[in-house]
Order: sequence, then C-alpha cells, then structure tokens
Amino acid sequence: MSSNADKLNDPVHGIYIPVGLLVAGLAITCYTVNDFRFLWILPFAALVIAIRFTAAYKRRKSVFSDRWSSLELEDQTLISKNTAMYRFKMKTSLESLNFPVGHHLGVKANIDGKEYVRYYTPVSPKFERGYFDIIVKSYANGNVSKYFAGLKPGSTVEFKGPVGRFNYVTNSYKHLAMIAGGSGITPMLQVLNDIITNPEDTTKVSLIYANETENDILLRDELDEIAEKYPNFSVNYVLHHPPAKWNGESGYVTKEHMQKYLPSFSDENRLLMSGNPEMVRMLLRYAEDLGWPKGIEKSKGDDQVFAF
Repeated sequence: MSSNADKLNDPVHGIYIPVGLLVAGLAITCYTVNDFRFLWILPFAALVIAIRFTAAYKRRKSVFSDRWSSLELEDQTLISKNTAMYRFKMKTSLESLNFPVGHHLGVKANIDGKEYVRYYTPVSPKFERGYFDIIVKSYANGNVSKYFAGLKPGSTVEFKGPVGRFNYVTNSYKHLAMIAGGSGITPMLQVLNDIITNPEDTTKVSLIYANETENDILLRDELDEIAEKYPNFSVNYVLHHPPAKWNGESGYVTKEHMQKYLPSFSDENRLLMSGNPEMVRMLLRYAEDLGWPKGIEKSKGDDQVFAF
C-alpha cells in the first residue's frame, strides 16, 4: 500500500497517465479511420511532455548545492531548556537528504532587513525519507536562534547544501576519538550514525561530550542507548557545573580527560572535535601536546586531526 502511495506522490507520476492515454488514443484513432495524418500531433506533444517532465523532475529535489530553496517546517520539539529540534518537510515523501557524512545545511534568514547565514548538521538518518531534522540552540544574543524559536509549523525557511569539508571513508581508521561541546554534538552524531548503520564498518568510536550543566546534554538518551547496543562505541560526559550527585567528570575538558577516555595518537587513529572556537583552539593545543599532528580550525577534509 505504501509503495502505491509513494508512486502517486512522485511528481513525475502525473505525466505517465496522460502520455499513455495520448499514445493509446492516437493509435486507436489512426487504426479506426485508417488515416495516419493525426500523427502530426506527436512532435508537438513530445515537446510539451518534455517541458512538463523537466518541471516535474525538478520538483523531486528539495535542497540544492548552488541555490536556496524554501522548505516548510513540519514540527519542532524542545529537547532542553534552550535547544529545540526542528523537522522540515522534503518536497516529496520519496526523497532523502543523503548528505555526505559530516556535511551541513546552509540556512538563510532575513531578520530586520539583514541577511544571516548559519550552518547546521542534520541529525536525522541520511536515508530517512520525506523529512530531515536539525538542532538549534538558543543564545541570548543569537539573532538566528531567536528567529528559529519564533517559527511555527507551516513557516518556511531557505536551505542550501551540502556544505562542508570533512571526508570519511569506511574503515579508513581503526579508532575515532571525538570531543564535542554543546550543539557541537551534531556532526559527531552524524558520523556515528553512518558507522553504526553500516555493518561493514568496524571502526571504534570514543566520545567526550562537554556541557555546562546536566540539563544541557543533548540527545543523551540516544547516545546512552547507542553505547549500550554497540560495544565499539563509548561516551563520557564532562560538566562545567555538575549537580551534587554527578558521577562523571567535571570542569572543562583537559589533557587528562583525553588521555583517560580517548585513544592515543597512532596512524590508525583519528581525532575529531566540534564546539565553540575557544574550545576548539584549546583542544588543538592539547592534542599537539599529546603527540597528535598539528591541527587547524579550518581543517582539510582528510586531516587526521579535524575540527568541524
């Protein structure tokens, strides 16, 4: 039943039936009257069909790398006191975003006559059809995050993508070391999802996830569930302001945390980091002190130490 619904949802489907009826009608008419002069209609019909087919095919794609397109907000879910997940509808239920792992969506917002562009990493599985999810954290002085907070289902937002520099090849490293701060968890989750959904990928993943408070830990249930189900993944949390009964690490991420929870430098290991610029700069210094190659904030796609 769903297969038939998907076919009807395909914009190209609306061309099949008219074309079939036209060809059948011409064949019956020519055969009945034994007069093939009606075939002059075919070249004209072919031109019209080609135009309609091109327009319908374009409607099958929702996000482009070279231009902005407007998509409708379907739903939003608060996942912490200052962070929400936003679900946007694709133009058909057949389409999936299917971005390269570690790549982002460009978002354009016009606020008080000024244009802002920000980048967000989809957190929904890349082959999920009909929609995609992004996470937006609100900041006191964040114009775009306030813009998102004011959106209602049915509102439209302009997107472009994929955007990004990160390259990932299955089993290219034995062990991935990850450090994320706050909403910087989103590209890490995308890489992790790519690994655990590929039976051929045996890469181990160790994650340090830093936040201000326990309530700020995004997608904690999902991360803990993955760690429980997949023995090749481990996650450890670091809180700047932990509660009284906190059993995890506290303060900021340190070299000692990296040594304790992450694999050490090796040609077979790779280090990924994502967070605010100050945190990334600090982690790059720590990594170099621990023997990793010198990394930069604007990393190249295949860098062994990569900062999103």
